[in-house]
Amino acid sequence: MEGVDTSARSDKDVFMEVLEKTDRTFSQDLWQGFMKTYTKHLDAFKTSDVWRENVDACSFIDKLSKTGHKLSMITGELCIGAQYKLEKLGVWKHFPTGGFGEDGLKRFDIADTAFEKAKALYGQTYDEIYVIGDTCLDIKTARHLGAKVISITTGSNTRQELKALEPDYIIDTFSEIEGLFI
Repeated sequence: MEGVDTSARSDKDVFMEVLEKTDRTFSQDLWQGFMKTYTKHLDAFKTSDVWRENVDACSFIDKLSKTGHKLSMITGELCIGAQYKLEKLGVWKHFPTGGFGEDGLKRFDIADTAFEKAKALYGQTYDEIYVIGDTCLDIKTARHLGAKVISITTGSNTRQELKALEPDYIIDTFSEIEGLFI
């Protein structure tokens, strides 16, 4: 994994890069083997504290879910991994749809799928879309979707790196933007 940037990428894309670094060729058999191991590790993590709330994210999501805003997730993580983590944190129930690692190899494909799923589920178009993320790729993804960007400084990119991409908002905690939504 040394030198492999996993930030905001799909799990499968990362897996393929690791294979390439070890001179192995991707195959469905290798992927299925990875999935079995991955699922075993997820089960083990259910009882650990490896997944912790990111600043005040859980309370923000809980409050936001009580408004009329429609929530959707964009993550490179496989749906099963996202579900494990967010169930442990108690917020999975607030994301009835989303784009996940199995929906595309690259982030923009995943975001496009998430947007299409949201439109299909909620049955409407949107005047305003916000993407909240903690990486530079999240900012680029939001711009790809034509969305406003809220960058939180808790991820792998520094405040300066995030700021250089000119997000609409840059925050350290979610309480800073509650007034926008709640």
